[in-house]
Amino acid sequence: MSTGLGIVETMASMLSVASSDGDAQPSSAALALRAQRGDRDALSRLLTLHASSVQRLCHHLLGSADGLDAAQEALERMVRRLDTFDPERGTFRTWALGVTRNLCRDRMRRLGLERAAFASEAEPALDSAFTKEPSPERLALARIGVEDLSRALASLPEGMRSAIVLFHAEGASYEEIARILAVPVGTVMTWLHRGRLRLRANLEEA
Repeated sequence: MSTGLGIVETMASMLSVASSDGDAQPSSAALALRAQRGDRDALSRLLTLHASSVQRLCHHLLGSADGLDAAQEALERMVRRLDTFDPERGTFRTWALGVTRNLCRDRMRRLGLERAAFASEAEPALDSAFTKEPSPERLALARIGVEDLSRALASLPEGMRSAIVLFHAEGASYEEIARILAVPVGTVMTWLHRGRLRLRANLEEA
């Protein structure tokens, strides 16, 4: 599929671009502090404010079916770990998306182990290369019924894919992405550059 658009325009038009879910809302930090003190209304408002960003990230990393369930689990994990949020170390959105990304990565690994075990038991004659723990990229590519962009994203390594989604779908800065993914800013810039090139090539071939 040749889009005729630059990669930035392609991503912006095909992904849901966030404009009001992040810490442009100045109440996020205050709501988090109130929620940490047991204010249930503040907690509900905080989760509502960031739920769509959480769901988008899960969707683009895991697919529509697994992503919905993962988003619910991510919100539950955020509630359980709310006391670990420290406004001195970053925004609530950065913390929330970090929790979400780690959960998605855990699910990818767990799914890989489960599929590897099933393949080993059901098809013992397969070559060992196919019964090893599948990579997140191979699991993503195995999903069916996704559109061209989803397939292109799925072909990227998980870190590169996360950086692309956070930058283009969530409008996160290089510094935010670096904190969320726990990598240097230079790595984020490299992942974004290489990811765009690979996405452009994949989209043009689709």
